[in-house]
Amino acid sequence: MTAVAHTDTLVKSTTCYECDANCLFDVTIDASGRAIKVEGLPNCPRGQLQLERQYHPDRLLYPLKRVGAKGSGEFERISWEEALDTIAAHLQQTKAAHGAPAVGFFAGYTKEARPQLQRLAHAFGSPNYLTESGCCFSATMVAEKLTYGYKLKTTSTVESPKTRCVLVWSTNASGSIPPFENHHLASRKKGRKMIVVDPRRTETAELADIHLQIRPGTDGALALGFHHLIFKNGWQDQAFLDEWANGLDAFRDYIQAFPPERVAAICGISEADLCAAVELFATTNPAQIAMSPTSTVQHSNGFQNHRAMILLSAVTGNIDREGGNRFFNDKVLPKPIELFDVCKNELPPRIGDEVFPIWTKYWPAAQSMLMPDCILEGKPQPLKTLLAMGINTAMWANSKRMEQALGALDFFAVSDFFHNPATLQADIVLPAATSLERTALIAYPGCAYQGEVKYRHQALPPRGEAKPDGQIFLELGVKLGMAEQFWHGNLAASWEEMAEGLPDDIRKEAWENPAGVTVYSPVIEELVDMGFLDADRQWRINGFRTATGKIEFDSVELKAHGYDGLPTYREPMESPLSTPELLTDYPLVLTSGGRQKFFTHSQQHNVAAMLAYDPHPRVQLHPDDAAARGISTGDAVEVRSARGMVQFRADVTDIMKPGVAHCFHGWNEANVNELTDDQHLDPISGFPPFKSLLCEVRKVAEG
Repeated sequence: MTAVAHTDTLVKSTTCYECDANCLFDVTIDASGRAIKVEGLPNCPRGQLQLERQYHPDRLLYPLKRVGAKGSGEFERISWEEALDTIAAHLQQTKAAHGAPAVGFFAGYTKEARPQLQRLAHAFGSPNYLTESGCCFSATMVAEKLTYGYKLKTTSTVESPKTRCVLVWSTNASGSIPPFENHHLASRKKGRKMIVVDPRRTETAELADIHLQIRPGTDGALALGFHHLIFKNGWQDQAFLDEWANGLDAFRDYIQAFPPERVAAICGISEADLCAAVELFATTNPAQIAMSPTSTVQHSNGFQNHRAMILLSAVTGNIDREGGNRFFNDKVLPKPIELFDVCKNELPPRIGDEVFPIWTKYWPAAQSMLMPDCILEGKPQPLKTLLAMGINTAMWANSKRMEQALGALDFFAVSDFFHNPATLQADIVLPAATSLERTALIAYPGCAYQGEVKYRHQALPPRGEAKPDGQIFLELGVKLGMAEQFWHGNLAASWEEMAEGLPDDIRKEAWENPAGVTVYSPVIEELVDMGFLDADRQWRINGFRTATGKIEFDSVELKAHGYDGLPTYREPMESPLSTPELLTDYPLVLTSGGRQKFFTHSQQHNVAAMLAYDPHPRVQLHPDDAAARGISTGDAVEVRSARGMVQFRADVTDIMKPGVAHCFHGWNEANVNELTDDQHLDPISGFPPFKSLLCEVRKVAEG
């Protein structure tokens, strides 16, 4: 961090954490020590307005103890000593009465203190460290590693000039990928064709040569329809497949059931558009698929749908090639301090090992979507006590049930910036320091071969008695009698031990240069040493790191666990085709979670300046659906599902596919996930079907 003095002010360079991109910016601090201005984040309202949250009047600044009923919001201020002693005592009591695994350790946002929290969980003896990745990102990574042996890079901010066709699948850069409107997918590019798959006509879809406006949840059928036409027309890279495909014959047999007329009917799109899109993608090489890390897997069959999609890169010979979809390689990484090896080798099974063994094999955490079952029903294992940071019930499908579960815990402690429906169920609430108030060692994954390592120094003293989450967990480790394992409560020492995994020159520059250090994957040198100067197609030297060493069209690993080895398509568990009996009451398809650059999930919704951009929780409806219900833009409406009812404001817009209602997420006062289904999780990943359900929308009567 650099500091520049200007008479009575000081300018410090630091990194933002309104998302996990960790962008560099300058903060101006006045003579009293108050931050008064941020500069260097010109296209990001979250970053520009972060001081609104820093000094928000409702921010939690002192440890609190519940004195009223759970959910009442009645708390009193206590000392840190009392708070930490109380938490440590309850953790020990639960361990003595029920065993250490009955204590859960949950990490939501922010992510920076996860190494310290996971270390605390495993040193305490609990395998049950859980994160928001139980419904975000991890399923795509697991699907890709299972299929290719590598994670794919699918939404890079770095454009390949060689890409001649991009298939954008359920992502919208101007709302979700920094630098938003300046992202390379947010404009037309000379010589680059674009196909967009999305139930909404987003800003990205407006740029497309072809927009396939599918029914939510039918992504797998569409992908298999692409495969059908590619093989039918001989557009596949057969020589590559002959050498590197496992189970191709079974796959080719399976896709015969997905001719264009059937796929068009399932997805609700034009057969002609489908055929044109497949030809454009398959014959305009190199071609790339750009996907969200989350949206395609938040369905009851999302894992297999995603596998069908990513196999398009293999079939067309665009896997790990410049202009196609590159492998996502590890770069220089800090030393692990999480004690996950202890978890794997010495501790009992994690929550989810019992029902989602593929997911837990590849992901270093327990499956958090099972927490309500664990708390309320004791299955697949009991959870009695919870220590959490940045938790919000809005993250769980059927959120009211998760709220009920938190209220049923024997003991629940949480750190956060503000109260939310989860903190109101807590026994102890701790004030968390913001990114301006805390240090962190950041290893940003970046792109296929290139990443960044940064060390953020503290820019401001914490307000009130707020503490960095990582500091809290180290102090709890000390309270629990593990001072040596937790650096005697010294947070800087924990970052320094992590930094021992970095080469000396990188570590030194990361500490001294706010912009950080660019680091590269060693596979580049390996490719060059083997004579491959184009630095792609690393499968030429390493093959595919799967069970067979090949691309898994018919996965032997999935079959060994009783799943379909092929990327089979199944209708969403709740849909016009699978549950027609529900259509009388719930005739619309419900989807949710379209991203906006103004909000990070439930964050920033309490910032008045941010709400000026988008002040109300909205449900988007096609004009035909709205007219049939007497609904106009701005009307208060009820969105109902089989789980409950939530009020939104109507946004009548022809960007929506007829028959589909889209709700924006993250609003505590209008939480769409009170309507979503927690009973039909994806059978492989455990992800909830946030994005393909059924609902009805009705105008709220005046008065």
